Amino acid sequence: MATAIEQTASPAQRGRRLLDFCSTVLVTLWAGSLWTVCGMVAPQLFATLPERQLAGQMAARLFHIETWLGVVIAIALLAIFASRKAFAASKAILWLILLTAAAPLASELILGPMMSAARAAGDMARFGMLHGVSAVLFLIACLSALALVWKARQQAV
Repeated sequence: MATAIEQTASPAQRGRRLLDFCSTVLVTLWAGSLWTVCGMVAPQLFATLPERQLAGQMAARLFHIETWLGVVIAIALLAIFASRKAFAASKAILWLILLTAAAPLASELILGPMMSAARAAGDMARFGMLHGVSAVLFLIACLSALALVWKARQQAV
């Protein structure tokens, strides 16, 4: 049942509230999925699977999915942001969306092929260094997603 305030809200106001709700849900799901994959699932794969190579393959697949999920969510959030003409009002949210999507994307598109080449060449020192940089990029994405959730609480994305 709609409240009296909701009944008197204009269609534009109801639409804005719906967009606010959708953006909040998207930001929360994105941050939650990043933290779940990076902070719980990937470490547990290495802790529980008997073969590190299998754990690495499974983690790589999850990071691949997480990266492209983030790109889709970022595009949706940017579309919502643009539809509300809110770029000038909150550049911080815009930059957090871009950073949260770009860090894993850089890992996927730049570091991923370099890590594969290093592993194929047997250069495990280079692979380890690239893996560390990739981990830092995902940590940056996790932290920026957390900041995005915090900013979204202050104002709807």
